[in-house]
Amino acid sequence: MGFVLSSFVKDISRWRQDWTSLLLWIAIPLLIGTLITSLMDQGDGAMPRGLLLIADQDDSLLSGLVASAYSQGQIGEMITVEQVKREEGTQRIDAGEASALLIIPLGFSDAFLKSQPIALTLRTNPAQTILPGIITEVTEILLDAGFYAHEVFGEEISTIQSLTQNVGLGDGQNDGLDDGLADGIGNAQIAALSVVISNKIQSVAPLLFPPVIELEIEQDTPQAPGVPLALLFLPGIILIAVLFAANGLASDYWKERDQGTLRRLVCSPGQLGGFVAGKALAVAVVMLMIAGLTLVIGFVYHGIAWSRLPSTLLWTSLSGVALFAWFAALQMLAANRRAANLISSMLLFPLLMAGGSFFPFAALPGWIASIGRKTPNGFVTDRLGVELMASSSWSIDAMSWLIVFAMAVAGLALCSWRLRAGFARS
Repeated sequence: MGFVLSSFVKDISRWRQDWTSLLLWIAIPLLIGTLITSLMDQGDGAMPRGLLLIADQDDSLLSGLVASAYSQGQIGEMITVEQVKREEGTQRIDAGEASALLIIPLGFSDAFLKSQPIALTLRTNPAQTILPGIITEVTEILLDAGFYAHEVFGEEISTIQSLTQNVGLGDGQNDGLDDGLADGIGNAQIAALSVVISNKIQSVAPLLFPPVIELEIEQDTPQAPGVPLALLFLPGIILIAVLFAANGLASDYWKERDQGTLRRLVCSPGQLGGFVAGKALAVAVVMLMIAGLTLVIGFVYHGIAWSRLPSTLLWTSLSGVALFAWFAALQMLAANRRAANLISSMLLFPLLMAGGSFFPFAALPGWIASIGRKTPNGFVTDRLGVELMASSSWSIDAMSWLIVFAMAVAGLALCSWRLRAGFARS
């Protein structure tokens, strides 16, 4: 037991002097976590809002109706409409200050009533994707609505045109439609048109109100509130720090070999097991520091109950020792220190990718998540997520604890075997 403590103190003293490595093992995951959390929490769930500039050169009743259509209902909650001159609108859309610019040309109202072709110009901001797409869709729907209005009420529109011309309002001015119906057309003519339009609306009403196709959503069981996406990343981010530390500490066997410590050790009978146990104990202390700091930051930010800190800290630290042991055993199988670092680095990032550190399992396809959970760090990440998001603490099952403990013991035993097999002497 005395040699175990001596080995522990020796390693702690040496690693304390290399504080920059410890700082990097903590800083890199914290930086990644900060970036991911900022992206996930951006906007705090607020609905996106875009700016639509409208240059209404026609300035008529119909062009005003087109402009007001973008401000109705849920579309109005996402789009702010601002009337501008064409030159100002062009400058602002070129500068990227708006989502889109709609230009309604002079003569739009007359062309619509006479069913003559006319072009609306819509310019969108290429730097945006969602909101310009929504504005484009709404514009196409308005054009389709105008087409079908002519198909259904074409005769009535023509009648209105002829009546306004007969009362002297067909001089090409846009105010003919706006004022002529009220001042120049007789009440009897208005009443007749109203009856015809009302009858047509009633004939198509069964197809429109309600729609022919109905969507019925059935839900057998109420869904529980979703877990915040940023919280799903927390277990994987913590495992980034643990894996970096495990890989870095595993190379300590090569450092001690280069210093001649291992060569003297194998000449001392009965001390090899104590040496490995002391190093594992020192690794556990380092893992407690790294996991403790990252967990505390995560607990504070996400408001996780502090009653879960002891279980998550113990699970992460024990898992860190197990990962260290296997990284060390893998590095001691290499021919030299450079090859050992290359092999472990090549293994590290695929493990991070597959093990839920960069992409949470909940966001991955089922078959990929199933494979990721079977990786060593993926297994740890999955159980850590269960502990963080369960309804109570100590939710990790006993079998999982046994698996991690066995993984740590097996890895340390493999390290001892490799030391006896000639790694210390080569």
